[in-house]
Order: sequence, then C-alpha cells, then structure tokens
Amino acid sequence: MKQVVFIGDCDKTDLLFYVCKLLGMEHEVLLADMTRSGRYRYAYPKVEMEVEIHQYDTFDIAESAPDLTAISEITASDAYDYVIVDVDDPGKIGSLVSLDEFYLVTSYDNPSIQENKALLEALVRNLPKEELITMTKALCEVEHTFTEEFLIQQYDHLPIEWMEPLIYVPDERDLSRKINNQFSSTVQLKRLSPEYKLVIKSIVESILGIEPKQMNALWKKAERSK
Repeated sequence: MKQVVFIGDCDKTDLLFYVCKLLGMEHEVLLADMTRSGRYRYAYPKVEMEVEIHQYDTFDIAESAPDLTAISEITASDAYDYVIVDVDDPGKIGSLVSLDEFYLVTSYDNPSIQENKALLEALVRNLPKEELITMTKALCEVEHTFTEEFLIQQYDHLPIEWMEPLIYVPDERDLSRKINNQFSSTVQLKRLSPEYKLVIKSIVESILGIEPKQMNALWKKAERSK
C-alpha cells in the first residue's frame, strides 16, 4: 500500500478527486480527509451522511480522519492499494512524516504561504537530523505576482528536497467543472484546461510509476467511464 500526502492551506478537493478517480480505475483507493474544517463533507453528493466510509465514483472517502492511527485501522485489512491524504492541520501532520510521497499545493496568497510554513515546520519537527523529505510543489500561479524563487526563500530553512514544480493558472473551465462535479455522482474529467490536466497527469504518473503513454490511455478510460 502506498500512502501519499497532499499538504496545503487551500481547497484541494477537486484536484484530489481527479487524482483518486484516475487511480481508482484500476486500483482500490481511499481518500482520507484530515482537514481542519472537514472540507469533503459537502464536496460531493451522498445518500447517507453519518457513515465511516463513503463511496464516491471509483474510490472511497474517510471524512474527518482524526489521525494516522484512524487511517491505519481503516486500511488494516489491506483493502486499499493507495491512500491519498489531504491535510491542512499542524496538529495532525506530524504523524504523517513517515509516509511515502509528499506534495505541497499552494498559491502565492500570503495567508496560505504562512499557514503552509507552519504546516511544513510541524511535519519535519520529529524528522531525524540530516534526513530530508522529498516533496513536489503544485503551484497555482497568477500573472504579475511572485515566482517559485519566492517560495524557496520562505521554506529554504526546512529539511526538504524540492522536486521540479508543477504549475497551472486558474481557469474558468476548471472552476466550472469543479462546481458541476460537486452535484454529480461521478467525477467528470472532460473540458479541463490543458495546464491543469498536465498537473493531474504528472501527479498520477508519479504515484503509479507509469509512462505518459500509459497515462494518456488511463485518462481516456476515465473520461469514458460513467
């Protein structure tokens, strides 16, 4: 079982729904909500509100997971191949430091940058000395603001090895698809912007360890699914 952590003081529900949809086409996937506000509670339609695990499209969702122990109990039966964790809580993130793969999802909005600094500091607090965490930034950029070098300056005191960033620009098509999916029983991938699509594909390629050709075939399969 591979466990992947998505860190960031922002709404990542649509990004992680797309990632989980693609992973779930051929694997068993759990999306664990460790956000402070419980972002996923109203981010998708469901029949029963008060159950431990919700099924949505090709994957399961564990809402308001309190900690890694709770996730471990859910996955103890080895029912899942991949666990995707969304976390924005400094009080919970420290327990995730031993997991397999890490992404920071952020914009250049200053409150998010500062909250993310607190999150990253909490993540590495118990990391053994001289050990590094490898992490990829998924950056939502807006023209005429900052560049990635600005973020490097904010976080360069941390024991993190940064991989090549994934960058996209906000697009009305992506925002429209996000809202429409919140009222749909399936996660629709059609008509996303090319930049956003490339970010999603790059993340899934890394998680699965597949080549772009395989990724394109998986994307087409997911687009056709109902």
